[in-house]
Amino acid sequence: MLIVVVLVQLATIINLLFSLFGGSGSNCLLCDIGMVAVAILALTCILNSKSDCVLNTFYTIPVFIYAYYISDFSQHAPLSETIYYSTWWLLAGVFFLMYFATSDSKIILYSVISFFTLIFHLQKANSLFDSFLSSDSVFTHPVIAFLFLFTGTFILRNKYKKSVETSSDNLNSLNQSISKVFRNSKFPIAEIKAEHDTEGNVINLRIEKINIAFESEFKINLYQVKNQEANFIFELIFRDHFDLNNILLFSDRKTKEVHLKKLERWYKFHILNPNYNTYFIILEDITKAKKKIAELETGKKRYKVLLEAIPDMFFVICKDGIYEDFVIKESDLFKIEDANIVGSSIYDVGFPKNMAEKIHQCILRSLKNNSLETIEYSLKTHHGTYIFEMRLAKLNSRSVISVARDITRRKNAEFNLERAKKKAEESDKLKSVFLTNLSHEIRTPLNIIINFTRMLTDGNLGKSEKTELSDAISQNGNQLLNMINNTIHLSKIETDSVDMSLNFCEINPLLRDIYNQYKPLIPDGRQVEMHLNHDVPNSSFGFITDPRMLKESLQILVDNAVKYTLKGEINIGYEMLRNEEVKFYISDTGIGIPKEELQNIFSRFYRVKNEINDTTSGSGIGLPIARHYISLLGGELDLETEPDKGTIMQFSLPFKEGRGYLRVVS
Repeated sequence: MLIVVVLVQLATIINLLFSLFGGSGSNCLLCDIGMVAVAILALTCILNSKSDCVLNTFYTIPVFIYAYYISDFSQHAPLSETIYYSTWWLLAGVFFLMYFATSDSKIILYSVISFFTLIFHLQKANSLFDSFLSSDSVFTHPVIAFLFLFTGTFILRNKYKKSVETSSDNLNSLNQSISKVFRNSKFPIAEIKAEHDTEGNVINLRIEKINIAFESEFKINLYQVKNQEANFIFELIFRDHFDLNNILLFSDRKTKEVHLKKLERWYKFHILNPNYNTYFIILEDITKAKKKIAELETGKKRYKVLLEAIPDMFFVICKDGIYEDFVIKESDLFKIEDANIVGSSIYDVGFPKNMAEKIHQCILRSLKNNSLETIEYSLKTHHGTYIFEMRLAKLNSRSVISVARDITRRKNAEFNLERAKKKAEESDKLKSVFLTNLSHEIRTPLNIIINFTRMLTDGNLGKSEKTELSDAISQNGNQLLNMINNTIHLSKIETDSVDMSLNFCEINPLLRDIYNQYKPLIPDGRQVEMHLNHDVPNSSFGFITDPRMLKESLQILVDNAVKYTLKGEINIGYEMLRNEEVKFYISDTGIGIPKEELQNIFSRFYRVKNEINDTTSGSGIGLPIARHYISLLGGELDLETEPDKGTIMQFSLPFKEGRGYLRVVS
């Protein structure tokens, strides 16, 4: 109210000064002086705390409206143009009275005066029954607008007053209830008043009063604690240091449990804060409950230790599939708390829906028939998937006890045993086939070598015929040697006796030797070109690896390419990858490998059925040997193939201590 009055006074003084010194003030000096006088009167009233006096000054607004906008002794705009000025000034007075006046009579009296002032203004302007400025809306008529705004504001004000009265009644009722509870409660209660500084911070907590239960519990009287510092009194009755400020002011919890060691008691503090300055502390002695809980916890821990000594998990599950209790031996496999499982359903703890339904059926069957039910299931943990055997037995009329045992090792052992048995049978079968084929494959080149050697002793043979026989003997000898070498390699792999010898290997000469070895072995009847590709032409290019293993692996791959390529080309080469790896590849345009054979292509003693293998010899151990050697060298053999279009065999080895290749040094 003071702010509004001061602003009005400043406005009237400024307007008067403009009128006196020829500014843009009004043309009614007497009116301006009157306005200043009323503003000074209002300021005097408010400084003397007479609010009704201030409100009464607003009854002069219709007088000044008449003086400024209606009368003939002041110069003003036409009456039809000033009617809205009158309306808004009168409404401003209404709103001020609505906000500050406590009596409705003042507001109604002012509104009646304002209403007749507007009627008089419109009558003087000869527009009482016309809308202002010929507008089509009836709400633009000053009288209608005034009545509408006054009525709406008056209704809202009365509604607000009723709401305030209701809240006040509720607050009084609440205070009466608090007082009644305070007097009659069996719990010790202390009422504490908070003292605040100018910034609203609590600077002190003082005890206002205590109830009879408080006096009886702690053997202290009201007159001894009245207006005393709360922290001091609580430390006195608890016989120990006690931080009441932390409980009342700095904790969001409305309840807090406190252990008083010297009194050997537990209390639960219930905090009520009904208003800004008042706190109620209700003390509930929970010592007996705490001791009982401690005894139960001790008993539970004792039985839990006994159960944890058994390497099984125990669950109590009700007929609805809800976990009621459990005991799990603490380990790295399971780290769960009661809150994570107790109260949860078997449908919510990770079982698939069909498995949860099966367990639920077993629970119901066990309860109905008092039978022992057994079920196996798998469970995913952060260490992997584990297999458990669950046994369900009836505990009472509505619950079963479930004993779950980890049978992962047993199942894995059974599975590994079965797999090893199957693998041994397959290996034995393949070895039998291999030995059968090997005996046949060895016999064929040996017979050729023996027979052709005898033929060479015939003196009637010509030079070209001797050369042809010698080439055949050499070719079959190499074939026989390869078979024997592969068999030796396989034997070393199976006995884990492969020795690695890491040395610097010059790549270009090694590939040139392989190229020179297999280029002449391409049959003359086949239209096949063999190409050698060097990504790095430097003859000293190379890196640290096992040259023997690398060469034997490449020979096996090139031998296959030569064997299964009927026309087209064979490419042998390598390329550098980011100065970190060397990628070797052997590509051909041969017969390729069917998709259904890809899963068996690296199996030992396995040969793909095709027209070439049906007419040529082979042991089926070349690719497994090559892949094993390449893995020892730090790579992985990969293939891309398409039937009738060819195959690409490739692998990458680390460029360890490489030479002969320019590298970017940062």
